[in-house]
Amino acid sequence: MIVRRTPTRRSAAHAGARGFTLVELMAVVAIVAILAGLSVYGVRKYILAAKTSEATEMIGAIKTAQEQYRAETFAYKDISKVSALSDYSTFYPDTTVPKRKKLAWGGGTDDIANGWRELGVSAAAPVMYIYGCAAGPGSVAPAAPGITIGNYPTAATGQPWYLIKAAGDLDGNGTVGTYVGTSITAEIFHDKEE
Repeated sequence: MIVRRTPTRRSAAHAGARGFTLVELMAVVAIVAILAGLSVYGVRKYILAAKTSEATEMIGAIKTAQEQYRAETFAYKDISKVSALSDYSTFYPDTTVPKRKKLAWGGGTDDIANGWRELGVSAAAPVMYIYGCAAGPGSVAPAAPGITIGNYPTAATGQPWYLIKAAGDLDGNGTVGTYVGTSITAEIFHDKEE
């Protein structure tokens, strides 16, 4: 005689259940780790891109202010008073090598701070970049931008000019990123990732 056992409720529930193997769990953990790494990279890149927009917005505001100044005075405002913006001692609001910090705009009583006030440039919040602006008459060669710009003149053009430079090190790695705007072209140029 053969006796058949019928499964009880408890054993029936366990009979259909299957656990995950260690390999399957490790694969899931690896996939989650990769996705987390990609999202951290993406968010960091997005935050840096948002911060770099400050430089292009400020350069645009400075360009507008320079054009308004020229409409009134027939010349651009030379704030940095140098022929090349390679020395940070003529920049504002800080005169040292850019660091990873926010700087208040609008302070100071020196000629550079007063020049920015006279030009009418202001910032709604602290800035992450430092800014320089050189200008000159058409009888003088435009200031060197410090980065490669195609067809940038190296001799006098007969037209007044200005050169705006923004420098910053947003991620604090020691690599200074530079944005350049000029009256010679409407483009804003960028060199090096911060």
